Amino acid sequence: MKIFTKISTVIFYFYIQNIHIFSLHLDLKKWVSITLIIIGKIFFFTILLIILEFIFNRGVRFIGRRIVSSTHFVWDNILYENKVFDSLAHFFPLSIGFILIEPFFKNYHTIIIYLGKVFDILFVLIVLQFLIRVVNSIMRIATSENNHQTIAVRSFSQLLKIISIIFCVLIIIAILTKNDLITVLTSLGAITAIVILVFRDTILGFVSGVQMASTKMIKVGDWIGIPKYSIEGTVIEINLTSAKIENFDKTITSVPTYDLISTAVTNFEVMRQKNIRRIKRSILFNIQSFHFCNSDNLKGFQHVYLIKDYIYKKQKEIDLFNKEKNIDISINLNGRRLTNIGLFRQYALEYLYQHPKISQSETLMIRHLEPTPYGLPIELYCFTNTSVSIQYEQIQASVFDHLLTAAKEFNLEVTQVTKKESF
Repeated sequence: MKIFTKISTVIFYFYIQNIHIFSLHLDLKKWVSITLIIIGKIFFFTILLIILEFIFNRGVRFIGRRIVSSTHFVWDNILYENKVFDSLAHFFPLSIGFILIEPFFKNYHTIIIYLGKVFDILFVLIVLQFLIRVVNSIMRIATSENNHQTIAVRSFSQLLKIISIIFCVLIIIAILTKNDLITVLTSLGAITAIVILVFRDTILGFVSGVQMASTKMIKVGDWIGIPKYSIEGTVIEINLTSAKIENFDKTITSVPTYDLISTAVTNFEVMRQKNIRRIKRSILFNIQSFHFCNSDNLKGFQHVYLIKDYIYKKQKEIDLFNKEKNIDISINLNGRRLTNIGLFRQYALEYLYQHPKISQSETLMIRHLEPTPYGLPIELYCFTNTSVSIQYEQIQASVFDHLLTAAKEFNLEVTQVTKKESF
């Protein structure tokens, strides 16, 4: 309705611009008379359009509301909420007003020309409004935040909006300059490079959105990490130019959409879907605390539930080997022997096998890492049976609490690297 209230101002402006045409042929009295007639016609014409707009808008809204309430579809509710029917209602009063221009101002050719241009521009703007609202509705109907196709639909819809706006602007330019659209497009060929440069991020974002949707790399709701930017969080939006990521500290980080396929991105969503999470952490032991286990040591460990069967089986195997080879076991370096670090590794492994919160269907191992100047790292590699961060941290902490304390029972020294104080 605001559009129609401005028509009189626009027409009056055009009339003032051409006032010299009338002043050349008419005296002042006739000019004032004609001016008052034109102002009156414009006033009544505008009032007529406002009344028609009001009637058709209310009528279309009433019909649309009745249709929406009588159906069980979701899409018509979305169309109604996005005011698509309101845009349709604008066409009827505009069409009637366009038809009435010539009979209403039949003796004023200049006014008819300018009014025709105004109505042509209004038609273009109403079509643009209608297209944008339809695109918004289609995006809401066709997408789901848990669907990979959301990214592609968002990219296509935003690209379609941009193209629609540019196309409508070109049509308006053609209307104002009295040129056809092909001529306007031809004249824009010289600035194509500039247009591409300006919309570079938009083009790259569109291509990225299509690739992510087709390959199912990332979708809204995924938990991802981008080492390049030191970002880890949940994707809350992916649009044509940028992706918004909610970090775990509840801050929002925006990165170019193109970066999601051009840089290294870790997607933790599969881990969350499987409801597992990896523990990969090591304990650093002082190598000087390693030693062979003698019979007295083994007697103390033979009553430890988790490794008593292992010690019995392994010691039997070692004794048989040493006996077959006729090895003098009075010397520690002769033959095969159990070590305290080896028993600890087996204890840690059995502890993880018995732990109710550690997944037994995934990789589970205790391994040596490369020795360092500070000691030998023994790494635990396993998966918890939950991906919830709070529960995961509690499980990991309880495992290492136990193993770090149990290491003392094996006479193992955990290395603590401290910084030297500077004086």
